This record gives sequence, structure tokens and C-alpha cells, in this order.
Amino acid sequence: MKIEVHFYAQLRDFFGDSLSLELSEAATVATLFTALTEKNALAADWLKVSRAASDEAFLTPDTLLTAGARCYILPPSSGG
Repeated sequence: MKIEVHFYAQLRDFFGDSLSLELSEAATVATLFTALTEKNALAADWLKVSRAASDEAFLTPDTLLTAGARCYILPPSSGG
């Protein structure tokens, strides 16, 4: 299945603004993060501390993804 992934902050340096990925039908958020690490191993440290979101909600690593899903990968941030 194909999903669309959008990136923010430092992760854009590794992946650009967004990309489409082909994943297995039973893919989870953990599967997505593994695929992203395989795509660019230099992003591994940022992905370990990042969260995934979809439809205005954070996702857990065991959340099943659906075909056509839009996921947003958010690294930790701070500011004032």
C-alpha cells in the first residue's frame, strides 16, 4: 500500500518536505519508522525521538496504517 509522509524541522534535511512510500498491507507506525531509517540511516537518531501523527492525533508504534494514509513525522521541538 502507498502512504504519504510529511516531515517537519530537522527531518526535512533528511527527507525533504514529503515523500510517498510503499509499505506492506499490515504496516504499522513502527514499520514506517523502520522503512524511513532504511531509506536514510543518518536520520535514525532523530526518528528514535520523533512522533507520528495522522488526522490530528498522535499515533502509537503499533497503530496500523491504511492505504492512502497521510502521516506527519514530528521531531521534538522547543521554543518560547
